[in-house]
Amino acid sequence: MILKRRNELCKLELADIDELYLQKMLNEFAASYSKSTLKKMRIVFNSAYNAAIRNHKCKSNPASALTIPDASEKEVHALTREEEEKVKKAANNDILGHLAIFMLDTGLRACELRNLKWSDYDCKLGEIYIRKSKTKNGVRIVPLISTAKNIIDSQEHICDFIFTSTIKRPVSKTVLRKLYDRLRKETGIVSVTNHVYRHSFATRMVENKADYKALSKILGHRNVGFTMDTYADAEAKFLHEQMSVLEDKPKRKVMRIKSMHVK
Repeated sequence: MILKRRNELCKLELADIDELYLQKMLNEFAASYSKSTLKKMRIVFNSAYNAAIRNHKCKSNPASALTIPDASEKEVHALTREEEEKVKKAANNDILGHLAIFMLDTGLRACELRNLKWSDYDCKLGEIYIRKSKTKNGVRIVPLISTAKNIIDSQEHICDFIFTSTIKRPVSKTVLRKLYDRLRKETGIVSVTNHVYRHSFATRMVENKADYKALSKILGHRNVGFTMDTYADAEAKFLHEQMSVLEDKPKRKVMRIKSMHVK
């Protein structure tokens, strides 16, 4: 579909493309792409037409009033606690498995792990400073639990970057992708990705009653609401455990009422 539309656009003059045409195109793409992708498309259209106006190629911007149609948002589900243990067990047997474990124990984005330098690590305080992230709020300090700290302490000082591949070079996107491909094959869990590590970290924190504001800071989010809406989906087993706690309360109340009646 997108290839067909691209070929059509290449044959049209700017003056031939109106708001109705662009809106129809977005509506068609809604069947295959998420809302976030459609929003990016609208941004590209707007930027392109604004540039064309500045360069006197057209007089108006037909993309300025486009609306985003309903589309399915891409859902990322966290690993269950059993799945996470399975992934960590497999990672312990992989030469670069410590990278997956580090992301599971810190909630770092893949790009943040790749850009982590020795100068960002405070051994005494047991924390890392994320200097380079995808967002402004991503610049932050992340405290390390003992397993994550031990992983850093066990790395060789080969270059400025903490994490390196088997060929002694800074870890790349390809290295991380091949790692989760190996873990998928080893565990049979096809949902394993770099982002799923981060999602699982957030979910485990919520299940362990972490303060939401603190979690938001650790993840590098702009606000608590975004953290909860995006990542904190406690697994069904945990929710059942929580409900079982409430189940006992009415029984205790009944016992108290009966004892008072006897007196």
